Amino acid sequence: MTESLAVGVDAGGTSTVAARSTAGTYGASLRGGPANASTLGIAAASAAIVATVRELTDGRAPDALFVAAAGAGRANVREPLLDALHAAFGERTRVTVDDDTRVALRAAIPQGPGVVLVAGTGSVAYAEIEDRKIRVGGAGYLLGDEGSAFAIGMAALRQLARAYDGRMREDETLALAARTIGAADRATLLDAIYGAPLDVARIASLAPAIVAFAGKGNRTSTKIVQGAAQELSDLVRAAVVQAGLVDASPTIAFAGGLLRENSLLTFLLETRVTGETPGCAVVRVRDEPERVALRMAEASLA
Repeated sequence: MTESLAVGVDAGGTSTVAARSTAGTYGASLRGGPANASTLGIAAASAAIVATVRELTDGRAPDALFVAAAGAGRANVREPLLDALHAAFGERTRVTVDDDTRVALRAAIPQGPGVVLVAGTGSVAYAEIEDRKIRVGGAGYLLGDEGSAFAIGMAALRQLARAYDGRMREDETLALAARTIGAADRATLLDAIYGAPLDVARIASLAPAIVAFAGKGNRTSTKIVQGAAQELSDLVRAAVVQAGLVDASPTIAFAGGLLRENSLLTFLLETRVTGETPGCAVVRVRDEPERVALRMAEASLA
């Protein structure tokens, strides 16, 4: 008899990461391409997930598949993605698609009320209290994602445009932005932004270096990071207020690639959050989201 195969997937704007277990024993994980259905569309996102899972499992259809997907809090993303994955793996596979923010919350706060701030390629704050679910932000790179890696990268590119106009001096932050986007002058910068589909992942990839530059005192990066910290704390505050947790000393979790390691950004953010919500406890989501998704896939087989 074949042992049960479970797969958990974290499908985000920068990459797809999948983890597998056999009969409850962890096996391996694998990173694939981006799979944000909101920016790439259902077909491209599902194709990235399917390709990553198949490579991880050597082509075997898993018995259970749990996908934590960016944007899956919306039914018009969740349901088509679910249908596409059922079509790819067959009805024998138990497929679950859930919002990645909820998975992040329960990775840090397994039960009870709480708030999570997820800051990676995009940004969103999410709170649960009893049956209430509150989502703040997560409006995507055109309408929102304030303080996110994409927003940080775009802030640098806006400053680069100012430098090309002679309104500010170039520095290491702007030199990095120019190299990353392939824009040696104003014309090529405009072409990179407007002449082709916007490369969200590439722009977001600037953020780690900008955060690091800020930690070393670079003025341009420091201003960008200060603005990002304020925007992210505003998301948290709005979620706390709407959930009615202002005076409840809530637990607030930080998740996502931008907040995983200590930095000037996390210091400024935590300072603002604890000042605005006295008595709150700030925790980090240390468990990788694909491992949380894997446990949820395993639970569906129990």
